[in-house]
Amino acid sequence: MGNMVNDGNDVYKVFTPTSPAILSFVERDNQVNNDLVDALRIPGMQIVLYGSSGAGKTTLLINKLNQLYENHIVTRCMVGMTMDQIILDGFDQLNCYYTNEVSKSEAYSISSELKVMYAGLKSTIEKQFQETITRILPIQLTAQRLSDFFGNTKCCWVLEDFHKIVEDEKKKLSQVMKIFMDSSISYPELKIIAIGAVNSARDVVKYDSEMKQRVSEIFVPLMSHEEIAKIIRNGEQLLNINFKPNVTQNIIKSSSGLPSVCHHLCLNMCVNKGIYKTLKESRHLNEDDFNHAVEKYVKSSSDTLKEIFEKAVKQDRVRRYNNPQIILKAMLEIEKDELTHREILNQIRKKEPKYPTGNLTTYLKQLQTSERGEILRFDKNAGRYSFSNPFVKAYTQFILSKKISSRWSEFESILKHIASLEMKVTVPLLK
Repeated sequence: MGNMVNDGNDVYKVFTPTSPAILSFVERDNQVNNDLVDALRIPGMQIVLYGSSGAGKTTLLINKLNQLYENHIVTRCMVGMTMDQIILDGFDQLNCYYTNEVSKSEAYSISSELKVMYAGLKSTIEKQFQETITRILPIQLTAQRLSDFFGNTKCCWVLEDFHKIVEDEKKKLSQVMKIFMDSSISYPELKIIAIGAVNSARDVVKYDSEMKQRVSEIFVPLMSHEEIAKIIRNGEQLLNINFKPNVTQNIIKSSSGLPSVCHHLCLNMCVNKGIYKTLKESRHLNEDDFNHAVEKYVKSSSDTLKEIFEKAVKQDRVRRYNNPQIILKAMLEIEKDELTHREILNQIRKKEPKYPTGNLTTYLKQLQTSERGEILRFDKNAGRYSFSNPFVKAYTQFILSKKISSRWSEFESILKHIASLEMKVTVPLLK
């Protein structure tokens, strides 16, 4: 990799738990990387990128876009957002390309006609907003018109968290994507890239059979132990620090394949140690530093952990079985990290002899979705289920287990569980 140490590395740019990693970016598995690069290069190919929250989808995409595209625009979808609002957001973000007298790059040239049209539509939208309490999409701003605006800037359009929009709006997104496909004859770089959660890939393409051959569905898996280790090694070189081998193993185990958790723990360790820039003299980080980092992570993430748990166990109506809680309790009682469908069912039937197999199958699938907080994950190769990460598992155990003393504070209970985890991680030697 070479020596990356320099005086300009900021710890908040090296370890980036809440934003795409650039300095410490780790190339993903060749198959995922190649699939994404190929899809970005094929004219007219639209992309659906999906995977678990925190698995590094946005980081991977942004780094590849920076390598292959002149420009890109990101719209962050939110719960309750309509396709009209999404179109307006994309339109707004094109403003810098259509109001500058001099183009940012010689790679594209916007016609005077389109600039006048853009300014006219912008004026119409602003006038409507002054007269009403909401911004209204003017009839002139069609998906076709938007594709012209994007095409002339050679921008691709990234829609983050598209799974958050409701079903009817996803149908509209499918229609917009199809228009962008057709417009790629005139604008080869024109592309919509929808980023979504696990099991969300087909939410767009299922509405139009013509799209199936022109949408690349790319699954971004959790990181391997080696990939997580590379994040840590990159950080060591960039900041001139050294994590003790057992600390590296603890970080990898606690991250559970999620680069966002790895970044968070490493950042907490550095800040706790007063490391904000590349050090002139190397410094070691030990197990005490890791424990402080975990404590800080749990405290800062308590609301998130609570939200995941509450999503997982919510019930829309009274049922004979409280399925989510029954399943999660059974998984905790077995005291293994990874479990088969049969093992979970056998454990449940020790208390509920008539518990239906179909209930378990249905809710195990549900507990992997964003609607249920993605509290569980499923390894297709091994055929085993597990909690999404040790912190989620520990929080769930704190809430559901009667064995935990009520006098303990929440984070102390979680820390105790994390500390008790057996570290069985083998970190490959990195070249």
